[in-house]
Amino acid sequence: MSEFKIRLIQNQQEKEEMYYQRWLVLRKPIDMDIGTEKDEYDDYYSLHLIAVCDEQIIGSARLRQLSTELGSISYVAVLPKFQSQGVGTALIQKVIEIAKEKQLKSLKVASRLSASKFYERIGFRSTGQPFDFLGIPHQLMLFNLPYFQNL
Repeated sequence: MSEFKIRLIQNQQEKEEMYYQRWLVLRKPIDMDIGTEKDEYDDYYSLHLIAVCDEQIIGSARLRQLSTELGSISYVAVLPKFQSQGVGTALIQKVIEIAKEKQLKSLKVASRLSASKFYERIGFRSTGQPFDFLGIPHQLMLFNLPYFQNL
């Protein structure tokens, strides 16, 4: 694989390409229509990060600030042929870096159960019982940002 870069989306065209990439990874495999990869929060206090390789969006993630202390990670998606190559980890590390800049104290993610080990390796911990979303088992996971980060 060529080098990839993690950055914020820069324009509406990239946003549309990100939505398509998100749909391909998260919704098409479960037979959901285009449009289901978006929600009402995509433009409201949300930052969209993308992983770009050879001018193609190969991964994406969203960070939404829920309060002055809590952020939510969602729609983490990496194209199958780029999975297990560090793209997802780099996306989440960039989200954590931005969360620290915003002085958030913790992040949460509703992880598909199949991805929970990925988040555990980064430092997230499971909380509560697994639950069903879109017919897929999920687990709420939390990541506490170090207190000393802002001193």
